[in-house]
Amino acid sequence: MSLIDTEQKSAVEKSISELRAARSAPEYAGNNRATVRLIRNQRSSATVRGFSVVQDEPASVAGGATGPTPTDYFMVSLGTCQNVVFVRYAALADIAIDSLETVVTGSWDRRGLYGIAGVDPGYQQITIETTVGTPAPADQVAEAIRRTQRACPIFATLRKETPLTVRLVVNGHNVPL
Repeated sequence: MSLIDTEQKSAVEKSISELRAARSAPEYAGNNRATVRLIRNQRSSATVRGFSVVQDEPASVAGGATGPTPTDYFMVSLGTCQNVVFVRYAALADIAIDSLETVVTGSWDRRGLYGIAGVDPGYQQITIETTVGTPAPADQVAEAIRRTQRACPIFATLRKETPLTVRLVVNGHNVPL
């Protein structure tokens, strides 16, 4: 039994058709917005599309240890995006999926959080390992993974420098940075 529902392929084909016919940004732009509020110490609650998630830091750094860290969510974000996009391409290629697991591992130097020794706080290396159980030939699965690497928005963002706009509002007033 495949983990991909029968209507997945037609839903993906419909989405592709609609995007090809789109004429303006409101029709094809994807926009995400998360509102994140500090609860206490290093614990925050985030709301995105009506869903709530909690973030916290480990007790070893005076966190409450009540949820994943931002860097944990970063790994989750990349892994879940890989799975979602892979399922879409697998559905298009009629690849049945019996099991799918993506493990994302990243290494970064924690000294960068505090500017110690001029260390960059960004990830130094990220590994994505996807394990697929399927009756499909390996080369067909590999092609779906290659397409996934080109199409996953999180993966694509990590491959390039992305412009960031940063604003600060203090007591209702914009503060230049």
